[in-house]
Amino acid sequence: MDPTQRFAMSVRVQEDVMVASASGDLDYNHAAQFRERLTEARDTLTPLALVLDLSAVTFCDSMGVGALAVLLNQSREHGVFLVLSALPAHLERVLTLTGLRPAFRVEPTVDDAVSAVRAHRSPPV
Repeated sequence: MDPTQRFAMSVRVQEDVMVASASGDLDYNHAAQFRERLTEARDTLTPLALVLDLSAVTFCDSMGVGALAVLLNQSREHGVFLVLSALPAHLERVLTLTGLRPAFRVEPTVDDAVSAVRAHRSPPV
């Protein structure tokens, strides 16, 4: 199989929340594309929050983890709240083993992640 065919992304905006869905292998061959596409979308759309739907990611190597870490740092620098959603067990394990898991906000579904974004932005009553 052609490595370029083993990864796909889509980006949509739900009000002021950018929801990006990735599928396939988030690896050496695709990590830069993943990071660049999200950075470009963030710069173009200027969202207040970014939800990454990772439910269809089938594999993630150190380059993919590195891309997630870079996105987390960039999001913090730009004041964009980042939430990972539908984290596959294999990716949860990799983030845990690398010690990065506590750095990320993780929700079970995209809807839960969008709700978390809304709650994060709402001032306490």
